[in-house]
Amino acid sequence: MNELASHFINPSAAYRGKPFWSWNGDLKEDELIRQVHVMKEMGLGGFFMHSRTGLITEYLGDEWFRLTNACADEAEKLGLEAWLYDEDRWPSGTAGGMVTANPDFQLRYMKLTPIPAESFAWSEGITAAFACALDGYSYSGLRRITGDTPPASYAGATVLVFEIEPMAPSSFYNGNTYVDTMNLAATEHYIAITHDRYKQRCGDRLGKSIQGVFTDEPHRGSVFTGFSVPNADRLWMTPWTAALPEKYAELFGEDLIEKLPELFLRPEGRAVSPIKWRYMELMQQLFLDNFARPLYEWCGANGMRLTGHVLHEDSLTAQTAMQGSLMRFYEYMHDPGVDVLSESNRNYVVVKQLTSAARQLGQTWLLSELYGCTGWQMNFRSHKEVGDWQALFGINLRCHHLSWYTMEGEAKRDFPGSILHQSAWWRDYEYVESYYARLGLLLNQGKPRCDVLVLNPIESLWCQIGVGWASDLSPLTPEIQKLEAEYAELSTWLLGEHIDYDYGDEEMIGRLSSIEQDAGGQALLRVGQATYLTVVVGQMTTMRSSTLRLLEAFADAGGSV
Repeated sequence: MNELASHFINPSAAYRGKPFWSWNGDLKEDELIRQVHVMKEMGLGGFFMHSRTGLITEYLGDEWFRLTNACADEAEKLGLEAWLYDEDRWPSGTAGGMVTANPDFQLRYMKLTPIPAESFAWSEGITAAFACALDGYSYSGLRRITGDTPPASYAGATVLVFEIEPMAPSSFYNGNTYVDTMNLAATEHYIAITHDRYKQRCGDRLGKSIQGVFTDEPHRGSVFTGFSVPNADRLWMTPWTAALPEKYAELFGEDLIEKLPELFLRPEGRAVSPIKWRYMELMQQLFLDNFARPLYEWCGANGMRLTGHVLHEDSLTAQTAMQGSLMRFYEYMHDPGVDVLSESNRNYVVVKQLTSAARQLGQTWLLSELYGCTGWQMNFRSHKEVGDWQALFGINLRCHHLSWYTMEGEAKRDFPGSILHQSAWWRDYEYVESYYARLGLLLNQGKPRCDVLVLNPIESLWCQIGVGWASDLSPLTPEIQKLEAEYAELSTWLLGEHIDYDYGDEEMIGRLSSIEQDAGGQALLRVGQATYLTVVVGQMTTMRSSTLRLLEAFADAGGSV
């Protein structure tokens, strides 16, 4: 029997799923060790030790680290992989509120309040104010005013008042707020509290019996959509960090404070603005440089793999609202991932963005957090239906949501039903897991061929953000609704004709692309480690000049656009 056949019969833990192991009660070593053995019998390949609602044992206390080490040691004995989870619940970045106990590290927003001129009075704390004629979200006759401007000079106008406002505290963040992920000092404090303490307390297990770290749902704040913002007037707010004005001036040579009305509203009714795009691009850079990159580099320096996913991926609107370009974040993950929950969510596009970036970046292991937001009624047929389409699209690191330590108290209200010993079928789950381990092993052989590149139009939304563009995660303007519909339709057409394709992010294309020829003289567009014969340009509102020049050169070389 050759080596591949032997591995196929009994795939290693690397190809087997690793559930979120919900540490949601008063943790006892004997019971934890027993559950590690249950997971082994279920055919699973390991687990993510995940702090969850209901936890009684002190998070990041002495007992926490002792139990983490005990579970990692037992997993190593059984040939399983133990993984850390970097937060108390989610989203990652606050260390259960310890980071944001420092007000300097709390997430902040810039807020616009339109006030009739006769009701306006200058007050301390105003960042900037402008007088204009305001009609809905459109303005004209704009002029900046200060505390010294005579009120008579703007009588009858609307005053646009811009102020910086911290995110309101929430019990979800243990009485604090989410963190400013665009602030490097906040991320360094988070790493010191969380990652460095694991390094101190887990020692040489890191990179050995403890494989890596899961980062869960980080984001840089909601852009005019109000999602997860408890403040009043949340739809009139967008993320802000202290470095934004200076960095904006360095990058684009203009004053962002002077451009605030155009960022928030529509000058003379124009929906598309380069100011909006520039603000989004700068926030993307700050989020990646000051949050994603430090976590990635810490893991790399300590022999660990970074996996997980960012907050809200299900549409271009959701991505724009919470974190910008999904594909660009993947460059700072060793094993990039997505979150596709529920039974009915067949979001092929989200997984396609993941597999596209991975192919271009040469990444092997692609994670999906799956099965969550379901119930006890979910059976093996449903587990297979969800798992099959994700495996088809390239998912080979399955993170089951959720395996419970206990059903006591509030823990029993978590969902889905526990994928562990609390379910009557747990002894039969090995059939499901071995099936996916064997499928993943086979699909990892060879190199996929994908000849078609589709330009990802995420930046076409960036230039149209502003008050009224979306609510929570749903687009409100007809232009963006149309773009979203045509984006999904193009994917449906290609997949329906069995034409495999990758997405291309314009910024990544600008850095990673070149034009080559194959052995037969056919023009190829290389993006990182992937090559393409054809580029498809779908519905787009704007395009980078660097992208346009590349497409023209590719067409001139004989490539198909």
